[in-house]
Amino acid sequence: MSEPVYRLRFFFDAGICFWAANEPARRCFGYPVEINKLPLTENTQRKLIYLCAWYDTSIDWTYPSGPSPWDDEEWKRFMAEVQRTLIGVRSELGTEYDVVDETGTKL
Repeated sequence: MSEPVYRLRFFFDAGICFWAANEPARRCFGYPVEINKLPLTENTQRKLIYLCAWYDTSIDWTYPSGPSPWDDEEWKRFMAEVQRTLIGVRSELGTEYDVVDETGTKL
């Protein structure tokens, strides 16, 4: 089996969830990777956009470095959905992609 061509970091930061982690990925996609540039189904792209928007609600935008407005239950729901979605993302991208989970959402 050959090595993956594209290495992507996966974590959330205000509207972005993919980041190029090797030179082939940077050349092809840039550093922050736009979801629609990846060979993902439209449903998966929309799910990722939804997760980015959901994550953004975890930030108190009047005091971004302060505590999150989410309670533990909201974090658990979010983390579970991220992990479910990541399984589908990896499946759709296939062996040419190595998606490194840096979300800290494993339960």
